[in-house]
Amino acid sequence: MSSDIEVIWTDLAQAWSDLRVQPDDASRWASLMMSCDQLIAVAAEQGLTSTAIAVAPLLTRLETMTKPGPADLAAIETLLPAIEAALEHPLQELAVSPRQPGARQVGEPPLVVLYSADTELAPDMAPHLEQHGLRLERHADALSALAAATDGAAAAVLVDVEPGFGAMVEAMVAELGRRGIAWCAVAAQSDYALRLQALRRGASFFFVAPLTVESLLPVIDPLAFPLAEPPFRVLILDDSRTVLAGIRRAMSPFADIQLGILSQPHKVLEVLQFFAPDVLLLDIHMQGCTGLEVAQIIRQHKAFESIPIVFLTGETDPKAQNEAMRLGADDLLLKPVATDLLYNVVTQKAKRYRGLRRLMEEDSMTGLYNHGKTKALLQQYLQQAARLAVPMAYALLDIDHFKRINDTYGHGMGDQVIMSLSRHLRQRLRGTDVVGRYGGEEFALLLFDCSPTEAVALVDELRESFARMVHGTRDSRFSASFSAGVSFYPTCRNLPTLMARADESLYEAKRAGRNRVVANTPSPG
Repeated sequence: MSSDIEVIWTDLAQAWSDLRVQPDDASRWASLMMSCDQLIAVAAEQGLTSTAIAVAPLLTRLETMTKPGPADLAAIETLLPAIEAALEHPLQELAVSPRQPGARQVGEPPLVVLYSADTELAPDMAPHLEQHGLRLERHADALSALAAATDGAAAAVLVDVEPGFGAMVEAMVAELGRRGIAWCAVAAQSDYALRLQALRRGASFFFVAPLTVESLLPVIDPLAFPLAEPPFRVLILDDSRTVLAGIRRAMSPFADIQLGILSQPHKVLEVLQFFAPDVLLLDIHMQGCTGLEVAQIIRQHKAFESIPIVFLTGETDPKAQNEAMRLGADDLLLKPVATDLLYNVVTQKAKRYRGLRRLMEEDSMTGLYNHGKTKALLQQYLQQAARLAVPMAYALLDIDHFKRINDTYGHGMGDQVIMSLSRHLRQRLRGTDVVGRYGGEEFALLLFDCSPTEAVALVDELRESFARMVHGTRDSRFSASFSAGVSFYPTCRNLPTLMARADESLYEAKRAGRNRVVANTPSPG
């Protein structure tokens, strides 16, 4: 074992030996506690997780004794063999630590590990998570929970912190952080101090027990199924080739920045249209016009009025700077701009802009595209399908007997069914497909480069798998289904016809008894 660990273990063994001789001596109990505290700290620091976790029960026992004495010796002695066993091969553990998370097998659901001795913390949750594409493992032992999380490449670990951050939990969450595994705290009480402790130790979220599938999914989904964020699109307008070249060099190391270069102000509206930047960098002083004038022209167009504009200038006059802000600037940077500052300003503005766009384009409940955005994308997909001469399908879905679900189980449960279907569709569709909430319990699917046969088979598989899902609570379980109508391009050659045919097919599916897919293939419209 390492020299530090060996010295501390020797001190601990000596303290224990002394205690057995004089168990009424409070100073000897204090000496044993100090050795335990040192051992767990050094073990955690050196990555000896099994040692730290083995010492934790002993330290916890010592800390909770009000007046230790001879009667406590037997209980303490039972905890020592586990520490000695953990110390047998510390160098071997150091050699492989920190462990690299295992690789999840293709097609295997992402793993969520629950570490808690409380069997009632999340009753009957495993089958519900399974139908949402997640796998839950429970562990009451910290080492087995860590091993499962590491070997199974866990998306997240749920750690029961109800007793507080004792030595065992401290050692575990420190190791999770060291291994780069996301963890969330769980407790029955929403205590501010406990939340703060969890935050300081790197918790991704704090759940208040009892855990439910509905509370877990919005937090676990982004960890289990991370979406690849496209690079931030940054357009710079400056008539100085030198400045443009300098900005290009400064931004080139950052893979999350896609830079567009423009030196001719009169082309700005045209470039904004096709480049669609997340941020516009604009020089204030240019030949023939000023950046302030360009900003005013941009802000006159509704499509561009919310694009963040960051002015680059050597102007130090406060009046000129105030005028720039008044005319629509979101920020102003003085040349020369440090690379780190430029990058941070650009990315923060871009993130906020994308967030605002999502608010305008996405349904607030499900996070899917809203009606307006879905319809706009449908028009774009039609144009692209025509240009590339590829087929496309449009499907309209409607949850069957949704009013009955609301009336029987309550509107809250109806919302949960909507959320379950939206998540189900989003997970199972291809990256090139689009799913939107068209309104109420209706959803729209845009299946690009998809033949009629493939589209009908896909929608029917979605229907069957959704109908197998179980909703409700332990005492009130039920299933739901949906009906769907599908139309196709190039059979339907324009937007009104494509939408009308899908709508007609949907109502035909409902009239035929619901829980079915009807495809419409009329003569070209």
